[in-house]
Amino acid sequence: MAAMQGATPPAWRHRSRWSLLRDVWGGWAQTRDRVTQLGQLLLAFLRPGLVRARLERLSALGHIDVIPTTAQILVAAHDQMFLGAIKETEMFYRSQGIPWVFHNLRRFLSGPATVLDPAGLFSPRDTIVHHVLQTFHRHPVYDLVLLRGFPDGPEVMERQAEQILAGTHPHQRALTSLIEDGAYHARVINQIRQFRADPFVASDPIPPGLVEDPALMLAMDQFKDLRGFTSYAARLPVGAAAAISAWSGVAFDATLGALLRLGPRATTVRVECCDPDLVARWMAPGGVAKGGES
Repeated sequence: MAAMQGATPPAWRHRSRWSLLRDVWGGWAQTRDRVTQLGQLLLAFLRPGLVRARLERLSALGHIDVIPTTAQILVAAHDQMFLGAIKETEMFYRSQGIPWVFHNLRRFLSGPATVLDPAGLFSPRDTIVHHVLQTFHRHPVYDLVLLRGFPDGPEVMERQAEQILAGTHPHQRALTSLIEDGAYHARVINQIRQFRADPFVASDPIPPGLVEDPALMLAMDQFKDLRGFTSYAARLPVGAAAAISAWSGVAFDATLGALLRLGPRATTVRVECCDPDLVARWMAPGGVAKGGES
């Protein structure tokens, strides 16, 4: 999987775990940033109007077609994370020889807010920037569009990416110690500049045959950009009760379910809520992958 996406092994892979933990811990300035971003994230969860204002700005800019409700966002975020992002990331980590639990612990320690918002819509500007610089993205168009919800988002993104390449970023040790692709930072700066020149640049296509599961290919394609995510969310026939149920199930699976070794409940992307052209691209009758033809 890594080779298909042009990823190279991370330079830190064979270092000791103790030194890798030291990298992400940082000092007072890094701790202050963590606390600030976490507080801003919690504020957005408590004030849905902040999220709606960002979505309205993105709609006015032409990046999304519909504005889903908070309940729809939360259920779609559940589907995006557990039906696409986590499965794909687990496969990518295996192909790169990266330990799943330890690496995600380091990501959490480096920036708790970056792993607590499954959709990115509740995150403050600097959390989104940190996430893009911390974690491998095939093409970060989804996050770059999110940053257009802030007046100076893309500009700050480019400036901090330049700091990484210059070795002067305030979180330099953590970000270079976390990125899962050794060539990522040199590549992502060009993608950021391309986006700033054309904010409507298309996301890189999903490589055909990246995974064998057609539903996972469909999920990755549907959620590869913010327009796809919000369109999926707006089609969900759900309310507050469904959002509470979805995330209560996650809490149960991570606590009592894990202790009882029940394993996560089986789920799949809601095909009827996906874009019809993507369903036609990836799914054949009976759920068989079609090889990615357009």
